[in-house]
Amino acid sequence: MSHSYSASFSSIENLDMPSKRVSSSSMRKPFGQSSMSSDDIHGTSKQDPSSPRQSTRFGYGEIQEATNFFSTDNLLGEGGYGLVYKGQLKDGQIVAAKVRKQASTQGFEEFHSEVYVLSFARHKNIVMLLGYCCKENTNILVYEYICNRSLEWHLFDEAANVLEWNKRREIAIGTAKGLRFLHEECRCSPIIHRDLRPSNILLTHDFVPMLGDFGLAKWKTNDSPIQTRILGTLGYLAPEYAENGMVSVRTDVYAYGITLIQLISGRKVINPNIEDYHQSLRQWAEPLVESLALHDLIDPRLGDSYDPYELYHMAKTAYLCVKVDPEKRPSMGEVVQLLEGETEHFKTLTEQFIPHFNP
Repeated sequence: MSHSYSASFSSIENLDMPSKRVSSSSMRKPFGQSSMSSDDIHGTSKQDPSSPRQSTRFGYGEIQEATNFFSTDNLLGEGGYGLVYKGQLKDGQIVAAKVRKQASTQGFEEFHSEVYVLSFARHKNIVMLLGYCCKENTNILVYEYICNRSLEWHLFDEAANVLEWNKRREIAIGTAKGLRFLHEECRCSPIIHRDLRPSNILLTHDFVPMLGDFGLAKWKTNDSPIQTRILGTLGYLAPEYAENGMVSVRTDVYAYGITLIQLISGRKVINPNIEDYHQSLRQWAEPLVESLALHDLIDPRLGDSYDPYELYHMAKTAYLCVKVDPEKRPSMGEVVQLLEGETEHFKTLTEQFIPHFNP
Protein backbone atom coordinates (compact mmCIF):
# COMPACT_ATOMS: atom_id res chain seq x y z
CA MET A 1 0.00 0.00 0.00
CA SER A 2 1.46 3.33 -1.05
CA HIS A 3 1.29 6.07 1.53
CA SER A 4 3.52 8.68 3.08
CA TYR A 5 4.24 6.53 6.10
CA SER A 6 4.92 3.33 4.18
CA ALA A 7 8.55 4.23 3.58
CA SER A 8 9.04 7.21 5.78
CA PHE A 9 9.17 5.47 9.12
CA SER A 10 11.87 2.65 8.97
CA SER A 11 21.98 4.76 16.58
CA ILE A 12 22.30 6.07 19.51
CA GLU A 13 23.93 3.59 21.81
CA ASN A 14 23.39 3.07 25.54
CA LEU A 15 19.88 4.49 25.69
CA ASP A 16 18.41 3.22 28.95
CA MET A 17 14.72 3.22 28.11
CA PRO A 18 12.10 1.20 30.03
CA SER A 19 11.14 -1.98 28.19
CA LYS A 20 8.88 -3.80 30.64
CA ARG A 21 5.33 -4.67 29.71
CA VAL A 22 2.89 -1.82 30.24
CA SER A 23 -0.73 -1.79 31.21
CA SER A 24 -3.39 -1.62 28.51
CA SER A 25 -5.23 1.04 30.45
CA SER A 26 -5.28 4.62 29.28
CA MET A 27 -2.87 5.70 32.04
CA ARG A 28 0.19 7.28 30.47
CA LYS A 29 3.68 7.72 31.80
CA PRO A 30 6.01 10.49 30.63
CA PHE A 31 9.24 9.78 28.82
CA GLY A 32 11.86 12.47 29.19
CA GLN A 33 13.03 14.52 32.12
CA SER A 34 10.81 12.82 34.66
CA SER A 35 11.24 9.21 33.55
CA MET A 36 14.77 9.13 32.19
CA SER A 37 17.38 11.63 33.19
CA SER A 38 20.48 12.48 31.21
CA ASP A 39 22.41 10.38 33.75
CA ASP A 40 20.68 7.34 32.30
CA ILE A 41 21.89 8.21 28.84
CA HIS A 42 25.25 9.88 29.15
CA GLY A 43 26.26 9.67 32.81
CA THR A 44 25.92 13.42 33.19
CA SER A 45 24.25 15.64 35.74
CA LYS A 46 20.47 15.76 36.06
CA GLN A 47 20.75 19.48 35.43
CA ASP A 48 22.15 18.83 31.95
CA PRO A 49 20.25 21.20 29.64
CA SER A 50 20.44 18.60 26.87
CA SER A 51 18.06 16.22 28.65
CA PRO A 52 15.12 15.25 26.42
CA ARG A 53 11.65 16.70 26.61
CA GLN A 54 8.83 14.50 27.77
CA SER A 55 7.13 12.04 25.44
CA THR A 56 4.11 10.03 26.51
CA ARG A 57 4.31 6.34 27.25
CA PHE A 58 1.04 4.91 25.95
CA GLY A 59 -0.65 1.77 27.17
CA TYR A 60 -0.88 -1.02 24.60
CA GLY A 61 -4.65 -1.15 24.96
CA GLU A 62 -4.86 2.55 24.23
CA ILE A 63 -3.08 2.04 20.92
CA GLN A 64 -5.31 -0.93 20.14
CA GLU A 65 -8.40 1.17 20.72
CA ALA A 66 -7.04 4.10 18.71
CA THR A 67 -6.36 1.90 15.67
CA ASN A 68 -9.54 -0.20 16.02
CA PHE A 69 -7.39 -3.14 17.10
CA PHE A 70 -4.92 -2.59 14.26
CA SER A 71 -7.63 -2.87 11.63
CA THR A 72 -6.47 -3.36 8.05
CA ASP A 73 -8.78 -0.48 7.16
CA ASN A 74 -6.41 1.76 9.13
CA LEU A 75 -3.21 0.37 7.61
CA LEU A 76 -1.15 3.18 6.11
CA GLY A 77 1.85 1.19 4.97
CA GLU A 78 4.34 -1.53 5.72
CA GLY A 79 8.04 -2.21 5.42
CA GLY A 80 10.91 -4.13 6.96
CA TYR A 81 10.29 -2.40 10.29
CA GLY A 82 6.68 -3.58 10.59
CA LEU A 83 3.38 -1.79 9.99
CA VAL A 84 2.04 1.77 10.29
CA TYR A 85 -1.59 2.42 11.24
CA LYS A 86 -3.73 5.51 11.34
CA GLY A 87 -5.44 6.00 14.68
CA GLN A 88 -7.50 8.42 16.74
CA LEU A 89 -6.77 9.01 20.41
CA LYS A 90 -9.51 9.58 22.98
CA ASP A 91 -8.94 13.32 22.81
CA GLY A 92 -9.69 13.21 19.08
CA GLN A 93 -6.14 13.65 17.84
CA ILE A 94 -5.29 11.73 14.66
CA VAL A 95 -1.99 9.85 14.91
CA ALA A 96 0.20 7.41 13.01
CA ALA A 97 1.27 4.36 15.04
CA LYS A 98 4.43 2.67 13.79
CA VAL A 99 4.40 -0.91 15.07
CA ARG A 100 7.89 -2.38 15.04
CA LYS A 101 8.36 -6.09 15.54
CA GLN A 102 11.53 -6.35 17.54
CA ALA A 103 13.16 -9.22 15.70
CA SER A 104 16.76 -8.04 15.79
CA THR A 105 19.25 -6.04 17.79
CA GLN A 106 19.37 -3.51 14.96
CA GLY A 107 15.62 -2.99 15.16
CA PHE A 108 15.83 -2.49 18.93
CA GLU A 109 18.62 0.08 18.48
CA GLU A 110 16.68 1.92 15.79
CA PHE A 111 13.61 2.13 18.04
CA HIS A 112 15.69 3.58 20.88
CA SER A 113 17.42 5.98 18.52
CA GLU A 114 14.17 7.30 17.10
CA VAL A 115 12.62 7.87 20.54
CA TYR A 116 15.75 9.54 21.86
CA VAL A 117 16.43 11.83 18.90
CA LEU A 118 12.83 12.94 18.52
CA SER A 119 12.61 13.71 22.23
CA PHE A 120 15.06 16.52 21.49
CA ALA A 121 14.04 17.46 17.96
CA ARG A 122 11.07 19.83 18.17
CA HIS A 123 10.92 21.87 14.98
CA LYS A 124 8.27 22.82 12.44
CA ASN A 125 10.08 20.80 9.75
CA ILE A 126 10.49 17.62 11.82
CA VAL A 127 7.73 15.09 12.43
CA MET A 128 6.69 15.22 16.08
CA LEU A 129 6.91 12.10 18.20
CA LEU A 130 3.95 12.08 20.57
CA GLY A 131 4.92 8.97 22.49
CA TYR A 132 5.75 5.30 22.48
CA CYS A 133 4.61 1.92 23.77
CA CYS A 134 6.60 -1.18 24.73
CA LYS A 135 4.92 -4.58 25.02
CA GLU A 136 7.02 -7.76 25.08
CA ASN A 137 8.65 -7.96 21.62
CA THR A 138 6.54 -5.21 20.06
CA ASN A 139 7.59 -1.57 20.14
CA ILE A 140 5.26 1.17 18.94
CA LEU A 141 6.06 4.78 18.09
CA VAL A 142 3.18 7.26 17.98
CA TYR A 143 3.57 10.27 15.69
CA GLU A 144 1.48 13.20 14.65
CA TYR A 145 -0.36 12.25 11.49
CA ILE A 146 0.89 13.96 8.33
CA CYS A 147 -1.86 13.85 5.74
CA ASN A 148 -0.29 14.59 2.36
CA ARG A 149 1.97 11.61 1.68
CA SER A 150 5.70 11.86 0.98
CA LEU A 151 7.83 13.92 -1.37
CA GLU A 152 8.67 10.68 -3.17
CA TRP A 153 4.99 10.13 -3.97
CA HIS A 154 4.50 13.66 -5.26
CA LEU A 155 7.61 13.50 -7.45
CA PHE A 156 7.36 10.02 -8.87
CA ASP A 157 3.92 8.46 -8.52
CA GLU A 158 1.87 8.43 -11.71
CA ALA A 159 -1.26 9.34 -9.75
CA ALA A 160 0.27 12.56 -8.41
CA ASN A 161 -0.14 15.96 -10.00
CA VAL A 162 3.04 17.62 -11.23
CA LEU A 163 4.63 19.40 -8.28
CA GLU A 164 4.74 23.13 -9.01
CA TRP A 165 8.06 24.94 -8.99
CA ASN A 166 7.25 27.24 -6.08
CA LYS A 167 6.28 24.22 -3.97
CA ARG A 168 9.53 22.46 -4.88
CA ARG A 169 11.55 25.48 -3.79
CA GLU A 170 9.68 25.81 -0.49
CA ILE A 171 10.13 22.08 0.16
CA ALA A 172 13.85 22.46 -0.51
CA ILE A 173 14.14 25.38 1.90
CA GLY A 174 12.01 23.78 4.62
CA THR A 175 13.96 20.52 4.43
CA ALA A 176 17.22 22.46 4.65
CA LYS A 177 15.96 24.28 7.74
CA GLY A 178 15.03 20.99 9.39
CA LEU A 179 18.53 19.65 8.78
CA ARG A 180 20.09 22.93 9.92
CA PHE A 181 18.21 22.54 13.19
CA LEU A 182 19.49 18.98 13.66
CA HIS A 183 23.07 19.88 12.79
CA GLU A 184 23.46 23.31 14.37
CA GLU A 185 20.56 24.40 16.58
CA CYS A 186 19.15 21.41 18.47
CA ARG A 187 20.07 21.20 22.16
CA CYS A 188 22.03 17.99 21.54
CA SER A 189 23.29 18.85 18.07
CA PRO A 190 24.82 17.72 15.88
CA ILE A 191 22.32 14.99 15.07
CA ILE A 192 23.06 13.16 11.81
CA HIS A 193 19.97 11.78 10.10
CA ARG A 194 21.84 9.26 7.88
CA ASP A 195 18.82 8.36 5.74
CA LEU A 196 17.59 11.54 4.10
CA ARG A 197 15.65 10.87 0.88
CA PRO A 198 12.29 11.88 -0.63
CA SER A 199 10.41 8.99 0.97
CA ASN A 200 11.49 10.26 4.40
CA ILE A 201 10.18 13.78 3.77
CA LEU A 202 6.48 13.99 4.58
CA LEU A 203 4.29 16.85 3.38
CA THR A 204 1.45 18.62 5.17
CA HIS A 205 -1.75 19.72 3.44
CA ASP A 206 -0.04 22.97 2.44
CA PHE A 207 3.20 21.21 1.42
CA VAL A 208 5.32 22.07 4.44
CA PRO A 209 8.08 19.41 4.53
CA MET A 210 8.56 17.31 7.67
CA LEU A 211 11.63 15.14 8.18
CA GLY A 212 10.82 11.62 9.38
CA ASP A 213 12.43 8.24 10.06
CA PHE A 214 15.20 8.78 12.61
CA GLY A 215 15.94 5.09 13.12
CA LEU A 216 19.48 5.46 11.75
CA ALA A 217 20.23 8.82 13.39
CA LYS A 218 23.52 9.45 15.17
CA TRP A 219 24.09 11.94 17.96
CA LYS A 220 27.58 13.39 18.39
CA THR A 221 29.29 15.76 20.78
CA ASN A 222 31.22 17.45 17.94
CA ASP A 223 31.38 17.61 14.17
CA SER A 224 34.37 15.28 13.69
CA PRO A 225 33.67 12.24 11.47
CA ILE A 226 33.08 8.88 13.10
CA GLN A 227 33.21 5.40 11.62
CA THR A 228 30.06 3.31 11.81
CA ARG A 229 28.10 0.59 10.07
CA ILE A 230 27.16 1.45 6.51
CA LEU A 231 23.38 1.77 6.54
CA GLY A 232 21.04 3.88 4.49
CA THR A 233 19.77 3.98 0.93
CA LEU A 234 21.81 3.39 -2.22
CA GLY A 235 22.17 6.52 -4.29
CA TYR A 236 22.04 8.88 -1.31
CA LEU A 237 25.18 7.66 0.48
CA ALA A 238 28.11 10.07 0.42
CA PRO A 239 31.29 8.52 -1.05
CA GLU A 240 33.23 8.61 2.23
CA TYR A 241 30.35 6.86 3.99
CA ALA A 242 29.68 4.26 1.30
CA GLU A 243 33.36 3.35 1.03
CA ASN A 244 34.68 3.65 4.58
CA GLY A 245 31.69 4.08 6.89
CA MET A 246 32.82 7.60 7.83
CA VAL A 247 29.82 9.70 8.82
CA SER A 248 29.47 13.39 9.72
CA VAL A 249 26.96 16.16 9.17
CA ARG A 250 28.42 16.46 5.66
CA THR A 251 27.00 12.99 4.98
CA ASP A 252 23.53 14.47 5.34
CA VAL A 253 24.53 17.42 3.17
CA TYR A 254 25.39 15.03 0.34
CA ALA A 255 22.05 13.21 0.64
CA TYR A 256 20.32 16.58 0.68
CA GLY A 257 22.13 17.54 -2.53
CA ILE A 258 20.90 14.38 -4.26
CA THR A 259 17.37 15.11 -3.05
CA LEU A 260 17.69 18.68 -4.34
CA ILE A 261 18.69 17.38 -7.79
CA GLN A 262 15.58 15.21 -7.72
CA LEU A 263 13.40 18.19 -6.83
CA ILE A 264 14.86 20.09 -9.78
CA SER A 265 14.88 17.29 -12.34
CA GLY A 266 12.04 14.99 -11.29
CA ARG A 267 14.43 12.05 -11.80
CA LYS A 268 14.79 8.96 -9.68
CA VAL A 269 18.21 8.05 -8.31
CA ILE A 270 18.30 5.02 -10.58
CA ASN A 271 16.04 4.83 -13.63
CA PRO A 272 16.73 1.94 -16.05
CA ASN A 273 14.23 3.38 -18.54
CA ILE A 274 16.45 6.27 -19.59
CA GLU A 275 19.67 6.45 -21.55
CA ASP A 276 22.86 6.19 -19.49
CA TYR A 277 20.94 4.88 -16.51
CA HIS A 278 24.20 3.38 -15.27
CA GLN A 279 25.30 6.90 -14.37
CA SER A 280 24.61 8.13 -10.89
CA LEU A 281 22.31 11.12 -10.56
CA ARG A 282 25.31 13.20 -9.48
CA GLN A 283 27.34 12.16 -12.53
CA TRP A 284 24.45 13.10 -14.79
CA ALA A 285 23.76 16.47 -13.17
CA GLU A 286 27.28 17.83 -12.56
CA PRO A 287 28.25 18.58 -16.19
CA LEU A 288 24.86 20.19 -16.84
CA VAL A 289 25.39 22.61 -13.97
CA GLU A 290 29.01 23.29 -14.92
CA SER A 291 28.00 24.14 -18.50
CA LEU A 292 24.91 26.08 -17.34
CA ALA A 293 22.70 23.77 -19.42
CA LEU A 294 20.00 24.15 -16.81
CA HIS A 295 17.23 23.71 -19.38
CA ASP A 296 18.41 20.09 -19.61
CA LEU A 297 18.40 19.76 -15.83
CA ILE A 298 14.89 21.01 -15.09
CA ASP A 299 11.95 18.60 -14.93
CA PRO A 300 10.43 18.75 -18.46
CA ARG A 301 6.95 18.44 -16.96
CA LEU A 302 7.33 21.99 -15.62
CA GLY A 303 7.68 23.51 -19.08
CA ASP A 304 8.57 27.18 -18.60
CA SER A 305 6.80 27.42 -15.25
CA TYR A 306 9.84 28.14 -13.10
CA ASP A 307 12.01 31.07 -12.06
CA PRO A 308 15.43 30.90 -13.82
CA TYR A 309 17.12 32.82 -11.00
CA GLU A 310 15.78 30.41 -8.38
CA LEU A 311 16.69 27.43 -10.56
CA TYR A 312 20.24 28.74 -10.84
CA HIS A 313 20.60 29.04 -7.08
CA MET A 314 19.09 25.61 -6.44
CA ALA A 315 21.25 23.94 -9.09
CA LYS A 316 24.49 25.48 -7.84
CA THR A 317 23.59 24.68 -4.24
CA ALA A 318 22.98 21.04 -5.19
CA TYR A 319 26.30 21.04 -7.05
CA LEU A 320 28.14 22.17 -3.93
CA CYS A 321 26.32 19.69 -1.69
CA VAL A 322 27.36 16.64 -3.72
CA LYS A 323 31.08 17.43 -3.92
CA VAL A 324 33.11 14.25 -3.46
CA ASP A 325 35.34 15.97 -0.88
CA PRO A 326 33.15 16.44 2.23
CA GLU A 327 35.17 19.48 3.29
CA LYS A 328 34.04 21.26 0.13
CA ARG A 329 30.36 20.83 0.92
CA PRO A 330 28.55 23.74 2.58
CA SER A 331 26.95 23.47 5.99
CA MET A 332 23.16 23.28 6.11
CA GLY A 333 23.13 26.79 7.53
CA GLU A 334 24.97 27.96 4.42
CA VAL A 335 22.57 25.95 2.25
CA VAL A 336 19.62 27.87 3.68
CA GLN A 337 21.37 31.14 2.92
CA LEU A 338 22.10 30.04 -0.64
CA LEU A 339 18.54 28.91 -1.33
CA GLU A 340 17.06 32.08 0.09
CA GLY A 341 19.14 34.10 -2.34
CA GLU A 342 21.83 35.71 -0.21
CA THR A 343 23.91 36.66 -3.24
CA GLU A 344 27.14 37.68 -1.54
CA HIS A 345 27.32 34.44 0.41
CA PHE A 346 26.58 32.53 -2.78
CA LYS A 347 29.37 34.34 -4.62
CA THR A 348 31.84 33.63 -1.82
CA LEU A 349 31.07 29.91 -1.78
CA THR A 350 31.17 29.50 -5.55
CA GLU A 351 34.48 31.35 -5.76
CA GLN A 352 35.89 29.20 -2.96
CA PHE A 353 34.75 25.82 -4.22
CA ILE A 354 34.26 26.46 -7.97
CA PRO A 355 36.96 29.02 -8.83
CA HIS A 356 36.53 28.73 -12.62
CA PHE A 357 32.78 29.11 -12.62
CA ASN A 358 31.65 32.42 -14.13
CA PRO A 359 27.90 32.61 -14.80
